[in-house]
Amino acid sequence: MFEILFEYGSMIRKFLGSIYQNYFIGKNKNDRCAWVTLICNDEYLPGVLALVRSLKRSKTIYPLVVIIVEDNVSQDAQQQIKNEECSIKYVQGLYPNQELSDLAAQHFMFAWTKLRAFQMTDIADKCVFLDSDMIVLQNLDEVFQLEDDPDFAAVQTCICNPGKISTYPEFWNPSNCPYSHNDLSTIDDRGRMFNGGFFLFHPNENVFQEMLKCLNTWDLSQFKFAEQDFLNKFYEKNWKSLPSIYNALKTFSITHPNIWDLSKIKIIHYLNAKPWNKADPRNQLYENINQLWWDALEYKSN
Repeated sequence: MFEILFEYGSMIRKFLGSIYQNYFIGKNKNDRCAWVTLICNDEYLPGVLALVRSLKRSKTIYPLVVIIVEDNVSQDAQQQIKNEECSIKYVQGLYPNQELSDLAAQHFMFAWTKLRAFQMTDIADKCVFLDSDMIVLQNLDEVFQLEDDPDFAAVQTCICNPGKISTYPEFWNPSNCPYSHNDLSTIDDRGRMFNGGFFLFHPNENVFQEMLKCLNTWDLSQFKFAEQDFLNKFYEKNWKSLPSIYNALKTFSITHPNIWDLSKIKIIHYLNAKPWNKADPRNQLYENINQLWWDALEYKSN
């Protein structure tokens, strides 16, 4: 009887070990890898659910960790996320010490908590952060195996501002957008910036502490895009640019149709109007693209 129990226990250990190998260890490197997203309030619950299910649909071998600001997310929303069998990381909200009235993008206040992902050294050695208004169309596990293993990698953003949003920087127009030019030497250097919705990084407590120092000393009043502008300054000239297929803004379909190819795109980023806000008139331009989001939300894995 003892021998049977011992053999059974050995089988269980091997099984759990295989799960750890498949889900937390990179194929070619001894790095624990994970996808990471953030939910700060119930408004983005539909986005998180669609993202989780789209990752499952892509057959990724890596886990998704959902960072939850516990005090701001209802118990019902938390339970719905837990039902998706993804990992949960509870954190306190992170907010700059500067007065709210001094910040350029007060509506992005919750986004600063995204920086807490850099503290997740207990979860993984290498992570990809995904905003919760994204869906995955194709498997992209290869981003964890980049040959040069950069400290930080992201995708150049589009600065065309097709919605003519008045709060965006004045230099945000098609003539300055890198995607509008073959010769990047002719564009305004201020346009060379990444979108903060997708980035590859290595959790590091020392890096996080340095970020906190910067949060307390930099003038954040000019950061119209909150943590996105902050990260661009923090990693200025020290980030690896990745192809647009890893963070295809839905607006690319209008501003840069030459790079909008659904057979190649791996992630769609639903910035501004969200698909789940059906009453938003801005969604009328993106009905077909929004349907892809609804397909992801309705996906059920076996």
